[in-house]
Amino acid sequence: MSGHQAAQEPDVARQIDQRLVELQSLFEMGKVLNSTLNLRTILNNLLLTPMGRMMITRGLVLVVDSENKFSVEAVKGISREMLGNKVYMEDCIDMPIHVDELGDNHQQCRQTFTDIGIKLLLPLTSTQRTVGVLGLGPKLDKGIFADAEIEYLSSLANLAAASIENALMYQKLEAVNRMLDKKIQELNTLFDIGKELNSTLDKEKIVNLLMFALMGEMLINKCFLFLKDGNGLELAATRGVPDDIMDYEPLKTQEFIDGLAKLTAPVLVEEDELPQGLLPLEQLDLKVIVPMRMQDQVKGVIILGEKITNRSFSHDELEFLSTLCNRAMISLENARLFQEALEMERIEEELNIARDIQQRLLPGSFPQLENMEVLGINIPSRQVGGDFFDCIRLDESHIALTIADVSGKGVPAALLMSNLQAGLHSLIDTDADIATVVAKLNNLIHAHTNYDKFITLFHAEVDVRNKRFTYVNAGHNPPFLFKSDGSRRTLTTGGLLLGMMPNVVYQTETVDLECGDILLAYTDGVSEAKNDNDEEFEEWRVEKVMENNLKSDAGTIIRNLIEEI
Repeated sequence: MSGHQAAQEPDVARQIDQRLVELQSLFEMGKVLNSTLNLRTILNNLLLTPMGRMMITRGLVLVVDSENKFSVEAVKGISREMLGNKVYMEDCIDMPIHVDELGDNHQQCRQTFTDIGIKLLLPLTSTQRTVGVLGLGPKLDKGIFADAEIEYLSSLANLAAASIENALMYQKLEAVNRMLDKKIQELNTLFDIGKELNSTLDKEKIVNLLMFALMGEMLINKCFLFLKDGNGLELAATRGVPDDIMDYEPLKTQEFIDGLAKLTAPVLVEEDELPQGLLPLEQLDLKVIVPMRMQDQVKGVIILGEKITNRSFSHDELEFLSTLCNRAMISLENARLFQEALEMERIEEELNIARDIQQRLLPGSFPQLENMEVLGINIPSRQVGGDFFDCIRLDESHIALTIADVSGKGVPAALLMSNLQAGLHSLIDTDADIATVVAKLNNLIHAHTNYDKFITLFHAEVDVRNKRFTYVNAGHNPPFLFKSDGSRRTLTTGGLLLGMMPNVVYQTETVDLECGDILLAYTDGVSEAKNDNDEEFEEWRVEKVMENNLKSDAGTIIRNLIEEI
């Protein structure tokens, strides 16, 4: 064996020993890297191992953020202010490279690495995908990186790349799980709040539940609730603000209300462009506006202040707020409809009572006369109305017949009809001239009604023994008098409608009756009744029915007339 060969043997042995040490180091490093899925731990170990082994003064790890863009995720020997900074590399490196060897297409990142003292870059490649870059500064002894050292660092980088990729995947899974957990928590919260909202139809309780839920879940310091009232939105409730805010004029302007009504989605006050009318919200330090919509209409609006944590509202939180507020709006609408139904039921009950009272004001029976038959009927189209008739026996041989129609419909007309009935009974007697009675009724109605209220009236006093009657027609549908000889006429003598003006003088006419004569008095509810084709019954049909019933009794005539209508 020559001397030269003897000299080489220790060098080979040292190289083998060095490689064994490196392999042992990589093996130990692989166990450490694979023992965790925590990205920060992996990156710190990736930096500490070569920096300690090769006495390197500084280093950093870049992790891929998006295509050609990397984020600084770990540093040693460099200011921690670098953490989170973005570095753009137009072409990802695919092999170890010294910073000063980077081409012009990496000019910007080359300057960045030079400024912080990074000398060597090594790609972190896993399954043909670059997941990051390891950057190392100079050695403490200012020596250059040997080829063997770069080879060792490349092996370490490749080993770490798989662990980094696993950690990144784990981070994504954790983020998804956190999102799912949050969604489940939100759904549970919505379910619990929904149960509370469904348990009541009291508007005030629903508002309180909504306010407490919002302030508790979002940890906010103030809250405003606007609800639709009539044609616009009105401030209905507040939390966390002074009581006098209810009188704050900028929140009452039409421009502000119109701005709220036009919202279609939640709005961040500081980030989104606000309509001019909503600018006062910035002065009140309010952060989020959430419209409460039903059937594509804004039925209410929730406005929230800042979080106690000073954190901004996320997109997921805005979705949660929108869902919760819309759910509460359904409960508020149900409460409103329930109250309306209760009110309608109460009104219906009161109207039924009023109808019963009104029917009692009409004749329950008619006098039985020796040579004359009197019959009448009232069929209101509503619970109560303004049509009226009466038959009053004055003495053995005289009766008073009255039919009237009060202008308008429903309760106001019914009240005026009651006033007319009371006045008629107080004024009429056998000795009173009927023109005087009607004139006094006119003054009574005029004194107790507005100019737009009036009454049409036909009033007659019948002398049963002498077979004649005297009447006054105060603007009423002219009654028909069908004579036994086949002729007919209408009764029009009288004067103005009741209530038009005071001190009206009314004319009277006396008409003799013969056996077989028929007097038919009616209101416009008969002549103006409409069929399914919106055609009115009209007077000529009334006459036609009468022509076919001239030999019939009063009950038959009324039944046939009702059937035709």
